Amino acid sequence: MPSSPSSCDAAAARRTNKPSFFEVVDAARADDLPAFRQLLHEYFPDIDDDKTLMRACVEEDRGAGCALHFACDTAARRVVGYILDHAPQSAVNQKARRGGETPLHRVARMCHVGRKCGELATRMTSSLVTTEHPYLSLYQELLRRGADPDTLDDQKRRPVDVVVNKGFGWSMGDVRRRVEQLQEEGKVEKK
Repeated sequence: MPSSPSSCDAAAARRTNKPSFFEVVDAARADDLPAFRQLLHEYFPDIDDDKTLMRACVEEDRGAGCALHFACDTAARRVVGYILDHAPQSAVNQKARRGGETPLHRVARMCHVGRKCGELATRMTSSLVTTEHPYLSLYQELLRRGADPDTLDDQKRRPVDVVVNKGFGWSMGDVRRRVEQLQEEGKVEKK
């Protein structure tokens, strides 16, 4: 029995023109790496190699950030990893044209969100960071990849300054303390 084409292949077959920037961003937000890669190749049809493609990808900013910023908004780890594996090192600290937020700012804003809330937030361990708190895990990953926690946005705020004080299942100030702890751990690892 012949295999059916993937939804990504079917969408490409129906498409008669170049995808929009927003379609590329939607695939990034959805953490759909195959669709993201295909749409990116269609968006930049004259670019063949991944390094050049990722350079173009992170330079494409309509004001609210590039695909990396949008992938960080939803903790889309596969797409974030792919971009950072192939983009210039500077991409991890790239500021959005409007607002000046870095990918780290975008992740910091959501660090209070967990897959499961309640008691887990109060018994934070390294394993829980990665399994139950995807934004904290991504924050840690961005730091590991060279994100600068002292970069200021246009309002003169560091990423830790945009962290909410309380989220569901967190006590007042716990989210910020955990982000600060991750930053300190990152400094120790770099030494």
